[in-house]
Amino acid sequence: MSSSASVEAQTGIATGAIDLLLQWLGRTVEPAALQWVTDEIRRQRERLDERRLGIALGLAGRRVGRNDLSLSAADLTAAHTLRPRWRPDTWRADEAARTALILATWIGEQQTFAGRVDRLCVTGELTEHVACLKGFAVFPGPAGLLQRAREAARSSMQPPFEAIACHNPYPADYFDDAAFNQMVVKCLFCGVPIESVIGLNERRNNELLRMMGDLISERRAAGRPVPDSVHRWMANANAAAD
Repeated sequence: MSSSASVEAQTGIATGAIDLLLQWLGRTVEPAALQWVTDEIRRQRERLDERRLGIALGLAGRRVGRNDLSLSAADLTAAHTLRPRWRPDTWRADEAARTALILATWIGEQQTFAGRVDRLCVTGELTEHVACLKGFAVFPGPAGLLQRAREAARSSMQPPFEAIACHNPYPADYFDDAAFNQMVVKCLFCGVPIESVIGLNERRNNELLRMMGDLISERRAAGRPVPDSVHRWMANANAAAD
């Protein structure tokens, strides 16, 4: 695929994601709140304004609220058609609005967009940071986001870690084995259900099995519990390897 074709495809996903997010927000928030989001998206598309973007991202929680998106099976089908394994059913209204606002700043310049996302992750307050990381599922220019995604996977703060590790297709698609393995092992350390990791079975590898086996042995020796789901996954993985 040529570079221009790749940018065109990514632009299509960004536009499609905005349309879907606004559609879902229209069933979740008050009309005035939806109009506010729509107006802010239009302004960014007409003339990108970093300062206004930062203000809008900060206001999103108060403007649209934090209710969960109530998505139907048809909504999830539409999401997966646009972006395989995208899980917007785990998103809140403010996260959907913030993701749509950031997507509206995409003009086909991958490095510029990646730099903007990186700054927003650093300067935004925690809920903004989490929304931004969830948006990695549909953000264009994904290769440029890798360093920030790996930083989130190493974070000592639970919300950013879960935003990238749980129900997010980005790690399965772009992490190398070492980064993916460390993220999965950290889930067990942090009490995060490993079944929430998208692509866990597809990305299974011998080193991951070894690391998980060692950690299970350590926890048993220390008298610490291991979730049943981890035992089941290990048993299934070992059976598949035989």
